[in-house]
Amino acid sequence: MRFGEYYGIQYTAQEDWFDTYLPTDTNLCVDPFLVYSDTDQRWFEAHNHILDFFGLVFGLVRESKGNEQSLAWKQAQALLMFPEPAEFCLGVADGTPNGSGSGRGLQQGMLEGVKTALGLGIDNVPHMEMLGLFQGGMGLDRISDAVCNILKSYFIEYTQDVARRHNVPMQSYRVRNAAWSEEFACWLPREVELPANPFLDKPGPVLLVPKRFLKDIPVVTANGFWGYAWRNHSEELRGNFNYDIARHVDSRQKAKLARQNPDVVAAYLTALEHKDHEPYPVDRDPALRTRWWELGGEIAARSPLPYLPGNQSEFPDFVDAVIQAFRHGIEHQDEWQLLWHRGVSMPEKKIQALFRSCAKHYCKANDISMTGEANAGRGPVDFQFAQGWVARTVVEMKLMSNSKFWDGMLAQTPQYAMSEEVHIAFFVAIAYTDEEMSESQINKVTKAARIASERYKVEIRPIVIDARHKTSASKLKPPQEMRTELHRQDNDEAAA
Repeated sequence: MRFGEYYGIQYTAQEDWFDTYLPTDTNLCVDPFLVYSDTDQRWFEAHNHILDFFGLVFGLVRESKGNEQSLAWKQAQALLMFPEPAEFCLGVADGTPNGSGSGRGLQQGMLEGVKTALGLGIDNVPHMEMLGLFQGGMGLDRISDAVCNILKSYFIEYTQDVARRHNVPMQSYRVRNAAWSEEFACWLPREVELPANPFLDKPGPVLLVPKRFLKDIPVVTANGFWGYAWRNHSEELRGNFNYDIARHVDSRQKAKLARQNPDVVAAYLTALEHKDHEPYPVDRDPALRTRWWELGGEIAARSPLPYLPGNQSEFPDFVDAVIQAFRHGIEHQDEWQLLWHRGVSMPEKKIQALFRSCAKHYCKANDISMTGEANAGRGPVDFQFAQGWVARTVVEMKLMSNSKFWDGMLAQTPQYAMSEEVHIAFFVAIAYTDEEMSESQINKVTKAARIASERYKVEIRPIVIDARHKTSASKLKPPQEMRTELHRQDNDEAAA
């Protein structure tokens, strides 16, 4: 359920906030370059706020003189702890938006970056990404974690304004890293009024962000810097690296180049600063990152279930009907287009997210629970359906191109079924190519399911979904044998 749906808000094109999906992280991140270039009064000083934060950190590391036992060093260390902020429901983790780590890896890398910068005579950095380049680069999700922590006070005020404008009730929460103090060189938790996210493991608030700040790929990358350096500063760099082998180096060499040439790093970041940066098109969602819940619901609406469980023995047939409805949408209602973007097929997680949404709409209508990536004793199974304890089954979904496809069929799915004490399990295979949809391959899937069923005394039901590009119905042509049969019957009728 989205924030707007939960709080009864009629979301219109005039709203600039991202209508986040509350139960699960959306695979987008806050990109600092999109914040830096914003001209809105609220965000105009955000870049300076980030620079002031790192100026404080640089001062502490300089004061420590490299002594890791000193108070200044420990204060800098604590400031560079950027826990994943669950309040935003953003990031690369699948599942609940409760955060996946403490941020210690980011902390250590940034500390090393600060030490490197100070050693190069740099007193502060124009962009935090410089610290990452000195260490080989940081992922967009880690950069986003830092931005969301440092600017959390901005996002708190922004969310409060949205809530007041739409009469959304707010509760008092103690929010960690709600602000930072330059005077005391520490993070400050604060009691603030915010809307609730009821889907968190522990009661907590939700924070909203402008959708124009969201990105799915990073602006600053080690590869991007490397390419820029060779295109624009190749002459001065040839003394350090052999150009002939420069295109095939690891992240350590790229970090070395950055440390040896901080002026080139600064020029690279300045060049990026002057480029136009486009946010992820949230409303169009070409990469199936934001609208999978709605699109899954549309599949369910277009494919009503022909079968509903009358008793617990019929429950597996209900789950089968759910999978078949999803399959029908992909194979016969042009939903296959959701699984392709610019000629590239979607990864396994995206298809699972789409199926999760589709299945949840069916389950909600029939008072059936469904959990995604449930822990089935020996690891997470993709989906578990249940109506009470006795009426239960599990579903595993894999791309046929997955290197562990046959392991999933022959070992993992039966193990999940046995761990959950269910007698029937489903293995859904997603085919993207003609080879995967060949008769021999489909027969092999059926054979593998039979072998696994006999071995483990669990019924494994295989279902193959054809997710290949489809030809428009208006352009379809019948096989030649059908034309031949039609002409033969015409001739027979004429002769009679």
